[in-house]
Amino acid sequence: MKTEITVGLKRLDELLESRILWELPAKYNFRKSVFIEVLIHLKDLLIKASNLDKRITFTDDIVPDRVLRITDVTDLISNFRDASCHSDSYRRKAGGATLFFNEMRGKAGLAKINDVEIKNPYDDEIAFNMGQNVLLLKRHIERAYTEVKAVLEPLLKLL
Repeated sequence: MKTEITVGLKRLDELLESRILWELPAKYNFRKSVFIEVLIHLKDLLIKASNLDKRITFTDDIVPDRVLRITDVTDLISNFRDASCHSDSYRRKAGGATLFFNEMRGKAGLAKINDVEIKNPYDDEIAFNMGQNVLLLKRHIERAYTEVKAVLEPLLKLL
């Protein structure tokens, strides 16, 4: 587990420090690949933290979803990872529509489905959409990474 955590943290540092996710989609044709790889490593680290009784549980800007069992950021990122990696995932469904890999830069609305407004409420944020859910780059991805790193790095010495 120590090696997996070390490799995951190192790779996420590289991916996030590249700032590719902050660039316009047209600038990098592999941006989606970077996004998916971030989700894969971040989900893995969040699950490891959860298994070590150090779950990252913040709920800011997260709409709970009983069907997808989303209650906190760990659940949200896990669902995004699964929806990103499986093209036939039910996690991409929103009402009768299929929504995936949509992006909103700055404050914007995408749709309103089943009384859930799919939007980016912030001018200074990049929001990604899968199904009825929204994942924010700074407020979810960066924060979750910062928090899971702070929890796991000290544990590396004990593993």
